[in-house]
Amino acid sequence: MRGRGRGVTREIHPSRPPAELPDDPEEIVARILDAERRGELYPLYHRLRSLAPAHSTQVAGLPPGCWMLTRFRYVDRVARSPAAVNDPRTAEVFNHGGDGGAFYQLMRHAMLFLEKPDHDRVRRLVYKAFTPAAVAPVRALTEQVAHELLDAAQPNGEMDFVEQFSYPLPVRAIMRLLGLPYADQERIEEWAWDFSRAGDPMSATPEIVERGNAAARGFHDYFERVIEGRRSRPGEDLISALVTAEEDGGRLSREEAISTCVLLLQAGHETTSDLLGNALVGLFRHPSQLARLRDEPELLPPAVEELLRYDTSVQMSMRLIREDLRLDGVTLPAGSIAALVYGAANRDPEQFDRPDRLDLERRPTHLSLSAGSYFCLGNALARTEIQAGLRVLLDRVPSIRPARDTFVQRRTARLRGPQELMVRWDA
Repeated sequence: MRGRGRGVTREIHPSRPPAELPDDPEEIVARILDAERRGELYPLYHRLRSLAPAHSTQVAGLPPGCWMLTRFRYVDRVARSPAAVNDPRTAEVFNHGGDGGAFYQLMRHAMLFLEKPDHDRVRRLVYKAFTPAAVAPVRALTEQVAHELLDAAQPNGEMDFVEQFSYPLPVRAIMRLLGLPYADQERIEEWAWDFSRAGDPMSATPEIVERGNAAARGFHDYFERVIEGRRSRPGEDLISALVTAEEDGGRLSREEAISTCVLLLQAGHETTSDLLGNALVGLFRHPSQLARLRDEPELLPPAVEELLRYDTSVQMSMRLIREDLRLDGVTLPAGSIAALVYGAANRDPEQFDRPDRLDLERRPTHLSLSAGSYFCLGNALARTEIQAGLRVLLDRVPSIRPARDTFVQRRTARLRGPQELMVRWDA
């Protein structure tokens, strides 16, 4: 993968308790957003939740006055409230430098950032495309790609889990589900990497922004051509189902269809790649749970839910508060922005017993895929890809273990996942 950028080295097994944590909520938020100062993330969430579970912050990188919500019941309530919405104003964080670049233009047309009536209309049309027949091949496709990747890596006895497995696995599987040709794989993977890096405003340097804009232009032109071809010659793929879906005689507009294809590709692989990496780090930190998952295949579906809770990829998302919302003694005023911090909510001891422990027998109700009107439309795809990828990995290389005491984590704040994770196994 080109353009990886500089990550932050973390220990696989942290050997030291976190340094003394500050008493100032603003300082805690600043550390959460700063990869260099962050250290271990979850102690910061615990500290912020104990001091101010609904905290209005002025820290740079977030909208002024943004409410950081870290308590499970607060995040869950706002996520499900019709008074809390994604709309074009929440997409302004992607308008890097205020120049209205290609990345921002594509994002503002994406389903997530449309006005509520348009969001619901587009979501219903996309849902029509997600028929059982359209998504049924995903498990077999993911298993096929996983075997191909391990065929190449297994003889070496070592690999970078991110570059050689967790990143290419979901993007190649979703490409096949979308009906995109194998010949386009390399450039799509490059665009996807650059596009994702630009999606985290807190870590987007000018170089990352420019690559993100170039990737957005590439994606726009590419999917415009693909969509026109499928409108005239539909096939059995997911894009054909998307562009032919109708409701009350209406279909997706050209820009809506292009943005939705990019969203499906990105959401179908980027978060899944991160979740696979986070899951493996979590299992390395809990070797008894790794052994159970390796030896008890039937444990995998519920185990994936606990892995999603334990260390989610999407750490936070933004909502615009349309009407005053009261959370215990705090009122989120109409017109304010709330950051739903899913990672903190998923480790709330009020909701989960011993939340920092990975317990594959737990049956958690987590928020890693959000809730309410914005519940992840591709949740079944993500769950299936993670289950299939982990099953093939543990069957093929059951002795998998860290090759080093450290790994490299991305510098992002909204999304969380390893950038490099070296692993090895016995011949």
